[in-house]
Formats: sequence, structure tokens, C-alpha cells
Amino acid sequence: MAFAEGLPQFRERRSGVIINVTSAVTVKPLHLLSVYTASKAAVNAFTESLALELEPFDVRAHLVLPGRAPETSFGESARSRILIPEPYAPLAQSVFVAWQQSTTVTRGLDVAEAVWRVANDPSCPMSLAAGADAVALTSPA
Repeated sequence: MAFAEGLPQFRERRSGVIINVTSAVTVKPLHLLSVYTASKAAVNAFTESLALELEPFDVRAHLVLPGRAPETSFGESARSRILIPEPYAPLAQSVFVAWQQSTTVTRGLDVAEAVWRVANDPSCPMSLAAGADAVALTSPA
């Protein structure tokens, strides 16, 4: 169901859950991800405001914040499209090496479980990290 079409029905039924999946990078700045982070942060702000607007209708809006998921093709696809200006080449190289060496990641199952939880658990927090690396990024230091 399209978002705009579903919202009136949710309000009328006084039930429903909207789940937006963005990224854990929105809670901690990371190198080379400024535009990506900004686009995801915009969805976060929209969802947080929408949650307030829908609360009187008993409709919930949540965010799922996955971390880096190397088992998906997203990372490789994104890397092949990133144009790194020459002054940033050494930084990019070190960042990419660190990403490849990291064993703390998000699996597809982590995201599916987080989506299921926010859809089915009314006590779930508004934002939920999905994956070990996302949990580490979103946890207080």
C-alpha cells in the first residue's frame, strides 16, 4: 500500500505502523558518507515528526537503523559509483580497508528481526538499531 493511500485508512482504523529503514550512520558522523548521511537524516526527521502527528490516531511510526551490511550488494554498488577527488584518495583507501577488515556488521536477518519487532511490539523504541555494528554506533560511549 502506498504511503499516501494508507495513511487515511490507518487513521480511520486507529491502528497501523509505518516503518522507515535508514541507517545507523545518522547517529555518528563517518568519513565519505556526508551526502548519504544527510539523505537518511532527512528521512529520520520526517519519521520522528510524523510519529508525533500520528500519535493521537494510535498509529505508530518507527525507524530501523541498520549498520554496514557487506552480505548485500549495496556497499559494492555504492563504492563503484563514488567519485573520490584526488585529495581524498588516501583517506578513501584507508576507510575502505578498515571497512573490509571489520567483522562487526549487520546481517540481513538483523534488519528483518528489527522490522518485525517494531511492527509487532508497541513498547519498542521509536528508533531501533539493527546489527552489531549499528548497536555499537547508537550506544552511549
